[in-house]
Amino acid sequence: MAPRIVALIGGGQAAGKKSVCRAIVSRLQAWKVTDVRVLSLDNFKNAKIPDNVNPEGPYAYDFEAVASAIKVETSDVLLVEGYYTLYEETLKRLGTIRIYIDLDADTRLSRRIMRDTTERGLSLQAVLDNYLDYGKPAMERYIQGTKPTADIVLVRGTEPSGIELIAGAIYDRLAADKAAVSGDNTFNILSDSMPARQPPNGISLRHNLLHSEFEVQTENYYELA
Repeated sequence: MAPRIVALIGGGQAAGKKSVCRAIVSRLQAWKVTDVRVLSLDNFKNAKIPDNVNPEGPYAYDFEAVASAIKVETSDVLLVEGYYTLYEETLKRLGTIRIYIDLDADTRLSRRIMRDTTERGLSLQAVLDNYLDYGKPAMERYIQGTKPTADIVLVRGTEPSGIELIAGAIYDRLAADKAAVSGDNTFNILSDSMPARQPPNGISLRHNLLHSEFEVQTENYYELA
């Protein structure tokens, strides 16, 4: 049985996708939602990448294997993070909600330098070469174009208000599913008593996420500051 909710979390290199996943998981766990799993596209890179293929481009990934992993996952909530979660059509069709982490290029590059020099032992020159040869072209050609396909854009990553809204909407969807299956209408829907979770422009995310399919807002996403 596939997960009840599949949240696709995309964005550029070092934009904070894994941090957003951790923040959503932490918030859900605080509300006693523990059947949550994170799936990273990093674990589905092709074993052999031809020399003429950008190793940070979409053709470096086995999307068929990612889709299969999503379909056999049994958790209530599955967070799928990676550069290309919003790029590949099969993955987008499997998503309940699509989130794009938007961060300016300078901040992403500085994060990449810190990460790759301290965690991966690369020299500063190697990091800059990789960025100019692979990272920047991949971002410009493939990744940034996925932003308009997102339902939600987080412009500052793990901003508490955005995390609260997303995690709360996921919780509400689970609550509604439980009520529909068991007939138990006493299961609290958080946003009924938490009006502060409404987006600044007054649009109710909960209303959309409770639909069986989250409607793609092409060129009309919710941008959460």
